[in-house]
Amino acid sequence: MEKINESLSTYPGHNKKPLFAMIPLDRWVPDELHIMLRIWDRLWSLVLAELRESDQFDDVCRDEIIREMDRIGVRFQFWKEHNNGDWNYTSLMGEDKLKVLRNFNLERILPLSRAKKI
Repeated sequence: MEKINESLSTYPGHNKKPLFAMIPLDRWVPDELHIMLRIWDRLWSLVLAELRESDQFDDVCRDEIIREMDRIGVRFQFWKEHNNGDWNYTSLMGEDKLKVLRNFNLERILPLSRAKKI
């Protein structure tokens, strides 16, 4: 903890000083639910970023994502922001995130080899 207090770059992933610097890292109990939810948020944003980067994030792809979400029973939609033209999407809650993690077929929107890696 002392090392993290001195420099946040000591261990990757730290961007703020510890809230309770007096508690050693080996005494923290991780909150698995919130860790999983955060991981899901990051993975989903990376999938969408990869689609954008490969120039596949078009109407066909977005419709395919919505159909796949509908197949697994998750209400989901995209919309375009009027002020900046960016695409936004439904923020999912815990149970829906688990459904997506367990059941979303990435092969519907990504090449087979890439979908299997993810």
